[in-house]
Amino acid sequence: MSDTVLSSRVLPHFYRDSVALMAIASTTEKRDGVVRVGAVMATPANLGILADSGMLPDGLTAAPDDLVFVVRGTDSEIVTAALDAAEAGLTAVDAGSATEEQRPGTIDEGVSVAALAEHPANLVAISIAGTYAPIVAEQALRGGMHVLCFSDNVAVADEVRLKTLAVEKRLLMMGPDCGTAILDGVPLGFANAVARGSIGIVAASGTGAQEVSRLLDGAGAGVSQLIGVGGRDLSAEVGGLMANLALDFLIDDPDTTVIMMVSKPPAPEVADALLARLAGIAANGTPVVACFLGQDDSDTDGVLVRGTLEGGALAAAGLAGHPFTVTEPEPVHAPPGRVLGLYTGGTLASESKIILKRAGVVAEIIDLGDDEYTAGKPHPMIDPESRAEKIAAAGSDATVGTILLDLVLGYGANTDPATPVATAVAQATAAAAADGRTLLVVGSVCGTAGDPQGLARQRGILTSAGVVLAETNAAAARLAAGGVA
Repeated sequence: MSDTVLSSRVLPHFYRDSVALMAIASTTEKRDGVVRVGAVMATPANLGILADSGMLPDGLTAAPDDLVFVVRGTDSEIVTAALDAAEAGLTAVDAGSATEEQRPGTIDEGVSVAALAEHPANLVAISIAGTYAPIVAEQALRGGMHVLCFSDNVAVADEVRLKTLAVEKRLLMMGPDCGTAILDGVPLGFANAVARGSIGIVAASGTGAQEVSRLLDGAGAGVSQLIGVGGRDLSAEVGGLMANLALDFLIDDPDTTVIMMVSKPPAPEVADALLARLAGIAANGTPVVACFLGQDDSDTDGVLVRGTLEGGALAAAGLAGHPFTVTEPEPVHAPPGRVLGLYTGGTLASESKIILKRAGVVAEIIDLGDDEYTAGKPHPMIDPESRAEKIAAAGSDATVGTILLDLVLGYGANTDPATPVATAVAQATAAAAADGRTLLVVGSVCGTAGDPQGLARQRGILTSAGVVLAETNAAAARLAAGGVA
C-alpha cells in the first residue's frame, strides 16, 4: 500500500469499550478515501496485532491505558479529516445519555460497591479493554453481582483468580470472552430469540451455544437458562471452575429438567472430570448431554456424548420430549479445488474443520471473528463487509472450488447480514465463470423465526444468490465434503 497514507491519533488515558471502538471504526471506514481503520486500547497485544496487519505507524508510542486510532487513506487530508471525525465521535456525549458530570470519572467510581447497592440489578455486563476488565469484574463480584465479561485479552491468571472468588461467593463469572448467555429469558451479548423451555445449557462457546439453542427452539424444546462460561473455562489452566458452578445453578433451577454442556474440545483431564460430574447428575435423575466437538458419539454412565452441535441438540431435544430430525440436502457436484471456509462464528468454524478433516477433504477454514482479523475493527457478525470482500475475492482464486460459510442472526448481529454476503457471492461466481470455472457456495443460517433480521428473508436472499443452504452447520460441512457422512 505504498500509494496510501497511514497516520494515527493517540488519546492519552482515554478509555472506550470494545463495542464503541468497533462502531466508530466501522463508521470511519465508510468515509470516502479511507482504506482501513484500527481502533484499540494500546495494550502490547493490541499494538502487536496492529503491527502484524501493517497498521502500526513507525515510531508510535502509547501506554496501555491510551486509546490509539489509526487510519490508512488515499491522501493526508482524507486521513486527517477521518482522524478528526473519529476523535469527535469518541469524545462526544451520546444524546439522551448521562452528562459528563454525571458519568463516573474513573473505573473505580463506575463500579463501586456503593454504586451497585443503589440499583436493583444483580448482574454486571463488562465490555471494556482486557487490561481493565479484571478490576471491574472483581469490584462487581465483591459487590455481590454476577458478571458477564464480554472482554477478551484477559490474562489466564486473572481469570482463575476471578473465578475462584466467584465460586467462593457462589456468583457467576461468565467469561472473559463470553459472548452469549440467556438468563431467565433475557438474551445477553450475541444471542438468538429463543423460546423458554426446560433445557439448561452450560456453554464454553458462543456460536456453539447459539447453534444449539436455535435448533432447540425450532424443535419446540426451548431453553431454561444458557450460561456462557468463556472459551477458556475448560482449559487445563482454568479447570472448569465456572462450568462446575453453572451446573450447580442448573441443578437447583426448577425450570431445568435436562442439562447440556457445549464446548470445543476440552482439555482431556477437564473432560474426564466433567463427564464424571455429569454421570453423577444423571444418576440422580436429571438427563444429561455432553456436546464436546470432535468426540465420538457414545452413551456412557447415563451421559449422552455427542461430537457435533447438531448431534447434541438432537439428543437434548429428544430427552426433553421434543424429538426432531435434520433433513440432509441433496448431494451436489463439487467442482475441482479446495474448500475455503469463511466463518463469523468461531465454534461453527471449528466444527466444520473437524468434519472436513475427518472426511479427508483439503480445506482452509478461517474464523474471521478471531483477534487477527478484528483488531480495531467490528466483529464480522456486526459488520459483514470485511467477510464479503473475502468472499468476492475468492472467486478469482483458481484453487478454490467450494466456499463454505455461516450466517448468524439474533440480537447483537447485523440487521441484514445476508445482503452483502449475497452480493459478494454473485461477484465471486461471476469471476469464476469468467475464468471458465464453476464455484459451489454452501452454508447454513443460525437463526430463529423470532430473530429481528427475519429468518425466512435472510435464507431467501442467500438462496436467490445461489447459495446451497443446509439445515445445520454440520450438514453444510458434510455437503461441502462431498455428500452425506
